[in-house]
Amino acid sequence: MIKFSDQDKARITAAIHAAEQHTSGEFVAVVARISDHYVFLPLLWAALAALLVPGVFLLFSIPLAYIHIYQIQLLVFIVLAFLFLFVPELHLRLIPRHIKHARASRLAKAQFYIQGVHMTREHSGVLFFVSLAEHYVEIVADRGIHEKLGEAHWQGIVDTFLAHVRAGRITEGFVAAISACGAAMAQHYPTHPGNVEELSDGLIEI
Repeated sequence: MIKFSDQDKARITAAIHAAEQHTSGEFVAVVARISDHYVFLPLLWAALAALLVPGVFLLFSIPLAYIHIYQIQLLVFIVLAFLFLFVPELHLRLIPRHIKHARASRLAKAQFYIQGVHMTREHSGVLFFVSLAEHYVEIVADRGIHEKLGEAHWQGIVDTFLAHVRAGRITEGFVAAISACGAAMAQHYPTHPGNVEELSDGLIEI
């Protein structure tokens, strides 16, 4: 799993500071190791595999007492459940992409409120969110920001962010997205005298 060095964190903080010099927008960067425990589906797959055990014995005409078949089923379920839940490579492969992305998106939107991004005085808060296990990125903006920047411009920022994350360049992704969003917002949310910093500028890890 990717770890962020002090230098990585400092670069993200510096990018936020630089972007906020030219706009009244407030930026928050959040990275999650994983967006959900995903317990149900791995257990379901283990249970389905265990239910197929009697069919295997019937197919190959292996005579076994019912109690022994039940014991083997139970053992298969326990072993597979353990592997599916505690071996990350297997665990995440069992989860459909749309479910992983839905859970990550839900966490991103929850963090928007948990971190207080929605409470800025000018409603100009933006959350930059990455979930590492799901290779998922989302930029959650306060009311009106998305429309003012335009769909094409906004999607371009997201696409660049995602490309960096998929290549393992998480810090570069944050820096590029924050810088691009700050430059775009400067046209619609210019800075002004007395502008105060309302949100954390450091990388928030959850």
